Amino acid sequence: MEAQVHNIFNLQDSKIFSEDEAYELVNLFLAVTSKAKNKISSYSSQMEYHKNIPDQAAGFEKRLNLELHKWSEKIKRLGGIPLSLYKVKIPANEGFFLWQFPAATIEHHY
Repeated sequence: MEAQVHNIFNLQDSKIFSEDEAYELVNLFLAVTSKAKNKISSYSSQMEYHKNIPDQAAGFEKRLNLELHKWSEKIKRLGGIPLSLYKVKIPANEGFFLWQFPAATIEHHY
């Protein structure tokens, strides 16, 4: 029987995931993170390019920070706990799983 993750969770709720469910999450995390990473990289590059024009650099910095926030919120709604940029903790029955972009695998920590 194949596990499928179909829920978006309230940010106040916590969920415990089985290993199969955690791997389903990783597929979603990869899609969400890949899209966010492209935008974040672009805004970061634009911010650096316009560093001598403070108003323009500030605009790109604002977009970058918004994209980081959106990524974090999406990960939380899927049930993960963002630890750092592109690194996510997934609660498990015993301990937790750890995922980091761009890996398609998770590590189990007790």
